[in-house]
Amino acid sequence: MTRLERSGAALLCVLAWAAAVRADETPETILIRRTLANDLSGHRRADVELVLSAYEESFTGLEGHGNADPRAWTVAYSGLQQYGEAVRQDLAQHRYETTRALNSIHVRADQALVTSQDSGQVVERATGAARPVDVRRLWILRKTEEDWRVAFMVNACGDSLQPVAAVAAPEPALVELLASEAAGWSSSRPARITRYYDNRFVGCSAGGSPKPESWILIFNGTEELGAFLSRRLQATDYQIERQVLSTSVGSLGTDALAVTRERVTTSHAAGDVVHSLERNVLWTLSRRGGAWKITSMCYGVALAE
Repeated sequence: MTRLERSGAALLCVLAWAAAVRADETPETILIRRTLANDLSGHRRADVELVLSAYEESFTGLEGHGNADPRAWTVAYSGLQQYGEAVRQDLAQHRYETTRALNSIHVRADQALVTSQDSGQVVERATGAARPVDVRRLWILRKTEEDWRVAFMVNACGDSLQPVAAVAAPEPALVELLASEAAGWSSSRPARITRYYDNRFVGCSAGGSPKPESWILIFNGTEELGAFLSRRLQATDYQIERQVLSTSVGSLGTDALAVTRERVTTSHAAGDVVHSLERNVLWTLSRRGGAWKITSMCYGVALAE
């Protein structure tokens, strides 16, 4: 084999390896990567409009405070206007020298669950002082027509469970709504449950893991949830005992999150065996249209002891 032939064979091996690395790539994941690349590039170039082009008008931003326990999370931004003001102030004061790795992308129809890790440094423009960046983020993106945009983001969601300080009493309106949603499961009418959800809500399962890279999407909107309920409620009796552990409401009073602990008991019409499980659930809610609606939920989140 000549030197040229050896070089060609080596190149083919490299190309084959590169293709294998992204063998699971799809047109949708490529577009999702582009959206999050625009957010990163906008921060690096101090281009506010490029950053905001990656987000929905109804974007909700959460702050994880470096903790994987969602009881420590708070609502930071409600809507693109509030987030945009924060971005403008931030980029006027800081220069971003960061890179981003996408650790996981899970797509279900027109919604996606993504985790990322940003690293590098952020430099204060006035003084030149730099601070290191090493932050995990959790993203939910939605596709509208041909564009993927960020609907939710948890900044600094943490990679381990840390003790949570004492929390204030849960917001009564959220307690009432989540109690009503739980009660709806004991009926045979899906509408008694789905009426509490936003049409484009997203449902996830954490499977008891604090690592969001392993979380998966299980429901995409009320239509899919309603179809599931139509099958289940006709043949299965549900009883849900739910306790609201914590809530956080944003400064504008239009977005919130809640964490609940619940016992779910089921029995099937065709038998006499009773099943039960206990789980923790993370909820996000919005009332920008008037009444509170559930915008996302994640079954089986892990909490610190």
